[in-house]
Amino acid sequence: MAPFGVHREWDPLAEVVVGSPLDFTFPQQPPSRDELAFLPTQFAEMAGRAKGRRWSDADPEGYARCGDQLDALAGFLTGRGITVHRPDPLTEDEQAVLADFSPLSLQIFVRDPMIVIGDRVIEASLRLPHRFKERFGLRPVMAELVRRGARHTVVPPGCPVPLAEVARARGPFLEGGDVMIFGADVLVGVGRGCFATDAGGVDWLRSELGDAYRVHAVPLHPRVLHLDDGLAAVREGLAVVAPEQFTDGLPPLLADWELVPVGLDEALDLLAANVLVLGPGEVVIDSRVPWLADALVRHDVTVHTLEFDAVTPFAGGFRCSHHPLFRRTPPA
Repeated sequence: MAPFGVHREWDPLAEVVVGSPLDFTFPQQPPSRDELAFLPTQFAEMAGRAKGRRWSDADPEGYARCGDQLDALAGFLTGRGITVHRPDPLTEDEQAVLADFSPLSLQIFVRDPMIVIGDRVIEASLRLPHRFKERFGLRPVMAELVRRGARHTVVPPGCPVPLAEVARARGPFLEGGDVMIFGADVLVGVGRGCFATDAGGVDWLRSELGDAYRVHAVPLHPRVLHLDDGLAAVREGLAVVAPEQFTDGLPPLLADWELVPVGLDEALDLLAANVLVLGPGEVVIDSRVPWLADALVRHDVTVHTLEFDAVTPFAGGFRCSHHPLFRRTPPA
């Protein structure tokens, strides 16, 4: 059986699933940034122009470029010898699930619907109603991990509510973008904006993992969707961070780490800190943030840049757009 599993954020990447675009209909009354404060300004502008229209019709160039940029990411990883999977496209029936609450259907950000920790694969519980269905396209990937020996569990799904009312939805909610693995320590972001993971999701994960892991809840700024909006562990001892994201200060786990800072607006609009870690000290970042590339190079990091500006308007970057299935853990 092929190996699998993830034990640390920065171990060498060997197998991954990368997201794909899926055509969808924009809401007739798009949510405002007052309702969903994490949305990049580009999405608000796009949704305002595209009310009630299909993405491919309202913005054919952006739709095509989003697909091209995700394909380019998959091709880049394949070219490095990394095994790449893609989600199965959602069927029309699957896209119709909870469409009365939100007409959106996304498969770009595969980080969130599943979580691989050690030898476990977890089917997550997503708060935004249109994201519930994303699990369907990833179940073949999860089933493959189970055939290879993974322990499969499912977070009890929360109670969905209309898109504009997600802050009052009842969980538990646990989303992959909030989960970061540092060996036996697992950080889990809990947003005060009530858009993603909640305390019930943290409690569920702590119970599921048991004594083998220490699970630490990390409070996040009300504008922040996920922990990885403003945190990337580039290698042990070095991280990219958006300090304003952490309302109670940086997690103690990072107290002795070197930090490369980014601003909160850069983290939310450009997803500057949402990088893909290929291995210790090697990353893929957005070509629009050359200043970040320069800062990382000064820390002896190997930096690769790709265009991703057609992906980030949907509130995710490089980490959001992939989920590692296997990172090679070096021998002790």
